[in-house]
Amino acid sequence: MPSYEWLIEKGIGETRAALLADDTIIQARIETDSAALRAGSIIDVRLSDSANATGRTLATTDKGDSVWVASVPRALTQGSLLRVEIIREAVTERGIIKPPHARPALPDALLKEGASLEMRVKASGYPVSYQQNHQADRLEKSGWSEVIEQARCGDIDFPGGRLRMALTPALTLFDIDGHLGSLDLALKGTEATAKALILFDIGGSIGIDIPGLSGKSDRQKVAECLDQHLPPPFERTGVNGFGFLQIIRQKKRPSLPEQIAAYPIEHEARQLLRQACRAKGAGKRILTASHFVIDCLNRHPDWLEALARESAAEIILKADPMRPIYQGDVAVEFPAF
Repeated sequence: MPSYEWLIEKGIGETRAALLADDTIIQARIETDSAALRAGSIIDVRLSDSANATGRTLATTDKGDSVWVASVPRALTQGSLLRVEIIREAVTERGIIKPPHARPALPDALLKEGASLEMRVKASGYPVSYQQNHQADRLEKSGWSEVIEQARCGDIDFPGGRLRMALTPALTLFDIDGHLGSLDLALKGTEATAKALILFDIGGSIGIDIPGLSGKSDRQKVAECLDQHLPPPFERTGVNGFGFLQIIRQKKRPSLPEQIAAYPIEHEARQLLRQACRAKGAGKRILTASHFVIDCLNRHPDWLEALARESAAEIILKADPMRPIYQGDVAVEFPAF
C-alpha cells in the first residue's frame, strides 16, 4: 500500500498543496490569496432579477458581486434579502466571469466563510506536512513543475500514448492518441483520463474521445475501466458508436487547468516568485520575464515586498519583450555553487 501525505507550501500570493502517494503527486491544488467567495460560504444576498430559463435568480452581495441562486422561494420578490450557501465558486472562461452558484441556506444557518484549501487538506484525514523555502523542495522532487506544465498546455503522456486536454465553455475534453492497438490504447487512455480528473480536480461536464473501438464489447470494457479508476460520485454515459463518452462530476470550484487558463500572466508571475524565493546565493535577485509578467509584478508591490523580506535582498525586474510569458528566470548576484 502506498503512503499518502498532503504537502502544503504557503507561497507569495498563493497556497500550493499536493497529495503525495510515495512521493508521486496524485492531487495538485492551488488557491490564490485574492478575495473570492469560497464554496461552503454562507452569505446574505439581495435578489435583483426574476428567475431565468434555468430556474436560477440573479442576486447581488453587499459588495455588489453577482450570484446565481437556485430554488428561490416563490414568495420572495425582487429586492428581497435571502441567506444562501455558495455551492460553486466563480469560473472564468475566455475572459468572461461566470458568477458563483448558490442555494437557499438552512433556516438556522449562520454567516461564515467557506473552507480554505489549507482547511480542506487538514480535514482530508491524511497526514499533513508543510514545506518552507529554506527546506528541500519536495514538491519539485515529486514532479510539481511537470504537473503544472500538463495543466497549462493540456498534453499528458501515458505509456503508449498521449492525452490532449482542451477547455471549452461546454465541457473539458480529452482526446486519446497513441500507437497501441485500439482496445489497449482506449483502456490506457481512459485510465490516464481518470487520473487526470483527480489530479487537477476537474468537475462539471467532461468528454473523452476514444479512437478505433470496433464493437459493443470493447466499448463496455472501456466504460468499466473508467468505473474502476474514477472514484464516485459521478454519472456517465456509455461509449457511443462514435467512440465518445461523457462524464458529469460535481464541480465546486475551478479546476487547476481552468485557474491557469483564466489568469495565465498572474499565474506565471507567482511561479517566478516561487523560483526567486528558492534561488541560492547572496545579493540582488534579478527576475527576467515577459513584459506582461513584469507589469503584473509591478502591479503587486506587496508581492515584491514579500520576496524582498524572504530573500533579504534587493529585487530587480527586467522585462524581455521577446520571451513567452511562461519562460521567466531568476539570477542571483552572488550565486551559491
